[in-house]
Amino acid sequence: MEINKLSSQVSNQIDSAKAAEGGNAASKADAVRTSDTNSADKVSLSGAAGNAKTDEQFAKIELDKLNQSSFDKLRSYKAKMQEFEAAKKVSSEAAAQTEIGKMLNDPKVWEKIAEGIQGK
Repeated sequence: MEINKLSSQVSNQIDSAKAAEGGNAASKADAVRTSDTNSADKVSLSGAAGNAKTDEQFAKIELDKLNQSSFDKLRSYKAKMQEFEAAKKVSSEAAAQTEIGKMLNDPKVWEKIAEGIQGK
C-alpha cells in the first residue's frame, strides 16, 4: 500500500466517524427534548393540600428531637453542677478538679463570657 492512499483512507475514516457522532448528537438532543416535554406533563398540584399535614408532622418530629437533645444537655450540666457542689463541700481544691471547676478557672472561658457581655 502506498503512503498517499494510506493517508486518504485515514481521513475518510475520520470523516465517517465525525458524521456518525453528529447523528448521535442529534438523536441525543431529540431524546432530551422528549424527556423535557414528558416531565412537564407530570407536574401536578393535586397533592399540595396533603403536603401541609405532612410538613406539620415533620416539624413536630424535628421539634421533639431538638427538645430531647436540649433536655439531655440540661441533665448533663445538672449532673456536672451537682458534682461540683459536692466537691465544693469537701474542699475548694476538689471543686477545682471537677469539670465545672476547671471551666471556672479557665481564662479562655472568661474571655468568651466577656466577649458575650460586650456584644462581639
